[in-house]
Amino acid sequence: MRKFTLALTMLVLLLSRPTPSFAAWGGKLDGDDHPMVGAMYGDFDGNGIITWDELICSGSYAGPSVDGQYDVYLTAAHCVAPAGPFGFDTLYVSFDTDAQDNGGIPEDLIASKNWTWDPRFGHDSGNLYDSGLILLPAGSVQGIDPVQLPPAGLLDQMKREGTLQHSVIDLVGYGVIPIWNQRGGTHYEFDAKRREAQSQVTGLTRSWLRLLQQRHATHRGGLCFGDSGSPQFLEGTTMVVSTTTGGNKNCNSINYDYRLDTTGAREFLGQYLPLP
Repeated sequence: MRKFTLALTMLVLLLSRPTPSFAAWGGKLDGDDHPMVGAMYGDFDGNGIITWDELICSGSYAGPSVDGQYDVYLTAAHCVAPAGPFGFDTLYVSFDTDAQDNGGIPEDLIASKNWTWDPRFGHDSGNLYDSGLILLPAGSVQGIDPVQLPPAGLLDQMKREGTLQHSVIDLVGYGVIPIWNQRGGTHYEFDAKRREAQSQVTGLTRSWLRLLQQRHATHRGGLCFGDSGSPQFLEGTTMVVSTTTGGNKNCNSINYDYRLDTTGAREFLGQYLPLP
């Protein structure tokens, strides 16, 4: 758990508003429902052994790169940008649904070739350009179909058609579960298992999809610490319309998710991935 706390510290130092979001709560264990969603890890203690409590963020397999040199893992910029300053020369990705059930070693770990993020990240509070990619060896992701990326302007179109507001979004990720009914404020439980839940759209801006995480109001779930970079799917599909940036520290208000259908997001992603 100490190493997971170090991972959280790494993200908070880089991005203080909104609070980085780390597991889908209010739902169920994902099992094999979303095999394309994985977790990223770093070797915090430098011993060459990656363990479940070295999880940093969530993300998803987005397919081969446009040049065929890499398999591409999609996450948030605020997940990968601090990796170098923290001394990592390699990041690791696993699509293991339960990172503790193999002696605490995530199964089928894939070591990165490189990683990158939108160079505009963090310069504009109105648009964080919070897209990051881990570049894995070509062919290293086996037996997993990639997520679908959205066409340009999809969420704007849904808003115009009246189908976006209050629509349901599927959430999938790893990380902590917030516990609100104990003394001393919000407590968090972490087990590095992949979970799925649903949340409800409450707003759209030029860069954010906003999801309502007030359980008593929606009777649904939300995102919390361990889910940064995780995908938000249109209900019942594998189309990712946004990736998790964060929300409030108690994980029970509005969550802000970085849109992937905007011109700005597509300018960066299109350098590495084929876009619809």
